[in-house]
Amino acid sequence: MKTMEGNDKQNHARLLGPVSLFFMVMLMLAACTANEDADFSAEDSDDATSDVVDDASQDDAEDLSMTALVSETSEGGKIAETDERLTCATITRTGDKASGVIRIDFGDGCKDKRGRTRRGAIVVTYTGYWAEAGSSWVMTFDNYFVDNVLLAGTRNVVNVTTDTLRRRFQVDMEDGVATWPDGRIARRRVHHIREHERDNNNILMRLIIYGTAEGNHRNGRGYQIEILEPLIYTRECAAEGVFIPVQGVKLIKHGNRQITIDYGDGTCDNVVTLINVNGRKKDIRVIGG
Repeated sequence: MKTMEGNDKQNHARLLGPVSLFFMVMLMLAACTANEDADFSAEDSDDATSDVVDDASQDDAEDLSMTALVSETSEGGKIAETDERLTCATITRTGDKASGVIRIDFGDGCKDKRGRTRRGAIVVTYTGYWAEAGSSWVMTFDNYFVDNVLLAGTRNVVNVTTDTLRRRFQVDMEDGVATWPDGRIARRRVHHIREHERDNNNILMRLIIYGTAEGNHRNGRGYQIEILEPLIYTRECAAEGVFIPVQGVKLIKHGNRQITIDYGDGTCDNVVTLINVNGRKKDIRVIGG
């Protein structure tokens, strides 16, 4: 009896070994999933998407205004004619090279070759020749939409260039607003430096941005942003329909929570990587970039 009982215990232990291991693995996987869900809430993903789209739409508008400004006030051919985003817009200017107003009007709807639709107008009021240090301009919107997101606010830009090989512009916006189709509103204050890398024909090849921002996302959560590694937009990726940065890192803080957004290594895609304080990572594809 003792021998049989001992064998039964051994057999039972052998059976419990793999069963116990199976349940332990399942519990660990469940715990990991639970931790990942806790580390990246739905609001975190919504915050990141909202921030990337809001930022990219505002930066796109400023890039368009800059392209029109350079085109309308520089010698030679009009650069705006080579930018597919502006081929269906009506650009008008009053004034001269030294000062004036430029209106970029997309009318009731103007879809570019990458499927992005803009409507309404961007208005640029400038003083001084854009390429010279000390020149400035103000960008505003007139019922301007990007893919049904209404943009508003005033961006003040000053040329603070010290090296003509890479022109630098200080950008300040206190009242940026993005109203989404569902009525939710995001607000943004921006204090950035933008560096332009242009080719010999004055065409912008890379846009480099660093600085800070703050406001509230469309879900109402307040935030503070610091760009840890310069955000880089490229003409090459924009031509492929990628209007968000393709390199750079920014930190978003919401009270005690914080998320880092890594834009990647320069690959032309609309994917960003979220990183939490524990180093966990999650890739998301942003819409509207």
